[in-house]
Amino acid sequence: MCGRFVLTGDPFELGFADNYNVAPSISIPVKTIDCDGQLMKWSFSPPWKDDMNLINCRSETLFDKPSFKGAKRCIIPFSGWYEWKKVNEKKVPYFHYSSAPYFAGIYNERGCCILTRESSDKIKFIHHRQPVLLGKYDIGDYFMGKNIFDSEVNSNVKFHEVSVSVNNPKNNNPNLTSRVN
Repeated sequence: MCGRFVLTGDPFELGFADNYNVAPSISIPVKTIDCDGQLMKWSFSPPWKDDMNLINCRSETLFDKPSFKGAKRCIIPFSGWYEWKKVNEKKVPYFHYSSAPYFAGIYNERGCCILTRESSDKIKFIHHRQPVLLGKYDIGDYFMGKNIFDSEVNSNVKFHEVSVSVNNPKNNNPNLTSRVN
């Protein structure tokens, strides 16, 4: 699952400021097949239920769930994301990063969500799900309907433990991505 991520830079020149703790329900930059960049709410609800507020969708069941019927594809730029590993009764945050510049996403007129998949072997000890990552050469295939949820870029993820300061979405600074020992 992806519940928080990092985006630095302004990839589609929309005036998006660096955010080191992007949380659900804020407006994030997305690119669709019809639009080179727009801000969209990170929260997806099907047309028949206003307040479902989904932030992730399992790529394996994308075409089976009624909630996602009619959803269109988008890409969501990112610089890294956070996942938490359960250790006894505590949740330990980790920052993940990759050479991939985009998450695979879906959207409708209400908002967008991030597609997820089973985590690669390298990171599944932290969390069993990860976002579907897209390399820059995967975008065309993804927009044309190919299910490239297992592209090679998904296996090349680096990570390290970070401060529990990331647990509070009000915290937003570059130190959130710094390694802790």
